[in-house]
Amino acid sequence: MPVRFYTIILSVMRDKKLSQNGKVVSAPLANIAGSAYRTMALRYGAAIAYSEMVSVDGLVRGNRKTLNMLRLRGGEKPVCFQIFGHDPKMMYDAAQIIAQTGCDMIDMNFGCPAKKVVRNFSGAALMNNLELAEKLISAVVEAVDIPVSVKFRSGWDRESMKFIEFGKMAEACGASYLVMHPRTRASGFKGKSDWGKLRLLKDSVNIKVIGSGDICTPQDARRMLDETGCDYVMIGRAAMGAPWIFRRIDTYLRTGDDPGELSLNDKIEIMLEFCRLMIDDFGERSACLKLRKHLAWFTRGWRNVTKIRPLMFSVESYDDIEKVLRNYLHGLEKVA
Repeated sequence: MPVRFYTIILSVMRDKKLSQNGKVVSAPLANIAGSAYRTMALRYGAAIAYSEMVSVDGLVRGNRKTLNMLRLRGGEKPVCFQIFGHDPKMMYDAAQIIAQTGCDMIDMNFGCPAKKVVRNFSGAALMNNLELAEKLISAVVEAVDIPVSVKFRSGWDRESMKFIEFGKMAEACGASYLVMHPRTRASGFKGKSDWGKLRLLKDSVNIKVIGSGDICTPQDARRMLDETGCDYVMIGRAAMGAPWIFRRIDTYLRTGDDPGELSLNDKIEIMLEFCRLMIDDFGERSACLKLRKHLAWFTRGWRNVTKIRPLMFSVESYDDIEKVLRNYLHGLEKVA
């Protein structure tokens, strides 16, 4: 079906681009990519950090919990806040609220496959309604003077691959960046992402493209850039519990040398650094509850980690966390 509802001519689009140092981007992980997570990603090599999804409905209605998601700490730049919703007026108003935070970019989520989001005609559901998606993107671009990025999937399912049409429409509406995860909504995170579709998208548009999907190592990142022509790579699941992956990938892309994994002592110091940031954001008790899953991610693959895993799921204070980790190190030293 030809796209027949473009409203903005490419030749008069405003030039909204970020000045970025690097090609590695931190993904908008739901319920994870808060201020502490973003701060660590930026501190350890990400060129820009995306926030977790923020509801435009919650922002416009002044929901305190939603507004708290817009927290930015000193030095946390550049940051892109990601929003989701399905009402153009709310998108416009929410974008203006977000721009007041001093963030560097706004991303619009058209790729979330979660049932509760899709049932609300948001996220990946909008891949099936390009006319509404166009109105939403146009509203946000009109509302703010910072760049707008659009994150989407290759389609709803294998029978409705609309990613090229969608990308061209977003470009025509004034989006500055496209972020594509080359899996369909139906496939979720199963199977292998099709990087060939990223190449097709890049060849079809004239704005920057950020590639996402199945990047676990520096070598994966290099291969995606080479095979697809993408301008940036987005790292999601590989960075959970490993914020140093951004610097490792960035170094490899710049020099061709992979610095490899950090020492265990360095990893523990970074873990504790992240824990302190979380406590600063949420208070000790609440932060420790949220940190339990992060501690499990940080310690994936550690030797004899099963001995301390139950303790990590019961921590209630920073001292508890530090004690578990120090005792773990002491135990390894005794064995050695």
